[in-house]
Amino acid sequence: MSGVLTDIPVLKVTGAHRAFAARQALHDVSFGASSGEIIALLGPNGAGKTTLMRAIAGRLKLDAGTVSVAGLDPYIDSTARAKLGIVPQAIALYPALTARQNLDVFARLAGLRGVAITDAINLALDRAQLAGRADDALGSLSGGMQRRLNIVVGALQSPLLLLLDEPTVGVDLDARQTIHALLHDLRNTGMSILMSTHDFEQATAVADRVAFMANGRLLAEGAVASLVRQVFGDGKEGVVAFDASVGQKAGRILMDFGLRATSDERLWSGPVTGGYEALDALEKDLEEAGAHVAEIRLRDPGLDGVFMHLIEHTS
Repeated sequence: MSGVLTDIPVLKVTGAHRAFAARQALHDVSFGASSGEIIALLGPNGAGKTTLMRAIAGRLKLDAGTVSVAGLDPYIDSTARAKLGIVPQAIALYPALTARQNLDVFARLAGLRGVAITDAINLALDRAQLAGRADDALGSLSGGMQRRLNIVVGALQSPLLLLLDEPTVGVDLDARQTIHALLHDLRNTGMSILMSTHDFEQATAVADRVAFMANGRLLAEGAVASLVRQVFGDGKEGVVAFDASVGQKAGRILMDFGLRATSDERLWSGPVTGGYEALDALEKDLEEAGAHVAEIRLRDPGLDGVFMHLIEHTS
């Protein structure tokens, strides 16, 4: 099988640069993936995630730097591309066909023949929990079922590396959890998964490692718990919500306390080491500054807080 462990890294990106006219889409990006791990690529629109994924898929030539999949350059080597599975954000299936027929078509396109096609289809249906709906038309399947089918189509050849773009967009909580279980199932076979997402909660639930990107740069990468500990230590995250955007005086108080505004200027958060007593004093100072506090609380820190910290401390 192509998912067998080797001493050669599944993925290695070194000093990747790519510009589009005056815009630097990738700037000196380096990271890699080993067999049997899920990596979440996190960042806002324009961070460089899509450009990096396209370079890894062999669909985009870098201006400088290298990408290798199992030691081979996917841009020039079809053998490297054959070791990849690619699952786009949009459902890339034939709507007039059944689940089984879709799998059959894609298995043949992937080069499978004879009994290997039947075996791959049955395994994919089991993994996607669609064996009971195998002969139903695609249009009769729920959005979550179609998402699962989309994923197992990309994994038909048991690739070394599966590239996913927003795998749970538009599905409900139950469907998300089922997809997460599917990704863990694939990871447990030795397959590596690189998942582009905006969803911090999803990255926390699914990924073994996360890589933060912004403005074409890799800001940090590592295990979720390790990254959270680097920013927050053993402390908590303070969250302060207001009914409206705060004025300059209250803003200075919040920043001196170590909090920063989120994408919603009415919501501020950041590391807190002093516990509830520190929050009580902060709330009093804010009220005296004329800012009405709608909510103030402590919470266990997460990746969203880590990302805000990275953005704040990256020049």
